[in-house]
Amino acid sequence: MRAGLALSILQRPVQSAGAGAANRGIPLPSSCRGPLYRPRARLLRIQNHLLPVPRVTPWACRADARASSTVMAHASSGTVSGAGDGLTDAAKLADADLPPVKDDAVPWLERIEGSIARSRKIRGGNYVQIATVSPEGLPCCRTVVFRGWVPSASGQKAMKMITDLRSEKVGQIAASPACEMVWWFSKSSEQYRISGELQLVGADCTDQELLNQRKQQWGNLSDPAREQFFWESPGVPFSGHPEPPVGGRDAEGNVLTAPDTFLLMLLWPKKVKYLRLTDNFAQADQLDAACAAWSCQRVNP
Repeated sequence: MRAGLALSILQRPVQSAGAGAANRGIPLPSSCRGPLYRPRARLLRIQNHLLPVPRVTPWACRADARASSTVMAHASSGTVSGAGDGLTDAAKLADADLPPVKDDAVPWLERIEGSIARSRKIRGGNYVQIATVSPEGLPCCRTVVFRGWVPSASGQKAMKMITDLRSEKVGQIAASPACEMVWWFSKSSEQYRISGELQLVGADCTDQELLNQRKQQWGNLSDPAREQFFWESPGVPFSGHPEPPVGGRDAEGNVLTAPDTFLLMLLWPKKVKYLRLTDNFAQADQLDAACAAWSCQRVNP
């Protein structure tokens, strides 16, 4: 339709630039006025027909001002959209195109594998929050990266992460290995609260299998991630920008041996609480240490 309109305009007899501008109510620049610039005036008229520009009037400005005042008033009174949302409102953000998840009690390891698969393409989908306990009994929470699973001879699986020997969490874990992880899957509106104990694997570990896991994880890190373990000690006054070996590599480009500061951090789960906000399904899983078996049941959310 717009192409037809442009054609009809081109077929009209040429008129003065000033007359065309007057018909549209839009003043033309002085460079487009006069008989020598009629083709350019014709082009501007076509452009105005195809891409009309809204005219700003004092009434429009006043309406914008009133709208802004309304938003500010709502913000100051705490009525901004989302301020009164509850947990169930987060379910509205779930992806409606996802396949249905199981609505009966199934082992949490089976369930979380599905959650991970559904969120695999989300940037930051493997970021989790893990809380330890300080020597004063205070909770200390931070975000870490989940890096996979480490199986054990008993058939249990540990959740794999990494940390720095010089970080404060190392001393906290030495005093009390108890911890809790929270993993929120925004794509499916699922939450896992995983309680258990943390184990640190350093260069002095006597378990050869765990040492192999540590070496493999060091090689799998990105170059910038490896560099961090050659930085100055964290938490002390700033002493200037560090100059670590680039990429954690030697002059020939080979990955350096993992420094003592690099630790594998393993979470051995003992209890898991699961909540799905799309339908308020909740489940509790418990590890029976005597027989190394998990039990699960549906619970009230």
